[in-house]
Amino acid sequence: MKQLLKQIATRGANYFGPHRMNWLQQDPQLWVLMYHRILPHTDIRYQLEEPGMIITPETFSMHLRELKRHFDLMDFSEWLRLREAGERLPRRACVVTFDDGWYDNYEYALPIINAEATPVTLFAVVEKIGTEFQFWPNIVSALLHSNALSALQQQPVFARALAQTGTGGDTKNREFIATVIKALKQSSDADIFAALTALNWQTLLTFSMPRGLMTWDELRSMTQSGLVKIGSHTCNHKRLNAQLSSDEIAHEIVASKALLQAQLPDAVDIFCFPNGDYNQAALDAVTATYRAAVTTQRGIVNARRTPVHQLCRIGVHEQVSNTPRLLGARLSGWV
Repeated sequence: MKQLLKQIATRGANYFGPHRMNWLQQDPQLWVLMYHRILPHTDIRYQLEEPGMIITPETFSMHLRELKRHFDLMDFSEWLRLREAGERLPRRACVVTFDDGWYDNYEYALPIINAEATPVTLFAVVEKIGTEFQFWPNIVSALLHSNALSALQQQPVFARALAQTGTGGDTKNREFIATVIKALKQSSDADIFAALTALNWQTLLTFSMPRGLMTWDELRSMTQSGLVKIGSHTCNHKRLNAQLSSDEIAHEIVASKALLQAQLPDAVDIFCFPNGDYNQAALDAVTATYRAAVTTQRGIVNARRTPVHQLCRIGVHEQVSNTPRLLGARLSGWV
């Protein structure tokens, strides 16, 4: 019965959501879609990543075709220009965004973006582009795949998170790994990386971690089609909350813009909050430094009422959007 009710809700959201029923909204709306990684099922990186972070190339292609059916797909900067100038906005506009600057965006997303002639804004972690940096969730996933559970339990940061999730789960199961990562987010990034360093985590791996982020040359290649524009996702992907000092917050926000524009003079003046986290000091700094900013708060942007530095998005990934019906339900903002 529960599954049947879910199917009915999905069908209803797909057919009667605001992405189809234009008369439901008086003001122009903007759908900001949030993507992270594009990877085939057969890629080892797919198995090492959280389920909520990935869609396949085939699903991404389907998304772009479906989006063209329902929306005016727009360049983010152009939508902002129209709003700022008080000019007429489309009733249902949509912009596509990617977070972080993953190498697989260059491998798998770019050919599809070009084939579908879709404008995209990609938010790069600027001090990590062109380095061997790995995000801590990917390191934790690799350690669990390497049967390093007992070693992780030796560090209090990981022991606390594992105690919340239980240690009887399959350490190669992506859902279990996602639960561990969610629990770990109660700790600061600095504490998690310090614990990993104390473990000498590289020595615990049974395989080499796949490459994470793009190089600057690859990021430039992304922009050469004229379809991809680059914005800031901080310097180091630190969560902008009370765990950071005011100097650290300023560096992540202000220095990232300067570094990005030094590498890419045509970078766009738009910011993306890591993990959607920010306090008032971070919001004030972003408002003073950038034209606009996106969060991870789920929702549809009201062109007249949503603050331009707190734009909500709709996250899409394989499990919730791998058919046109599921995608439509997700776009409704209802399920």
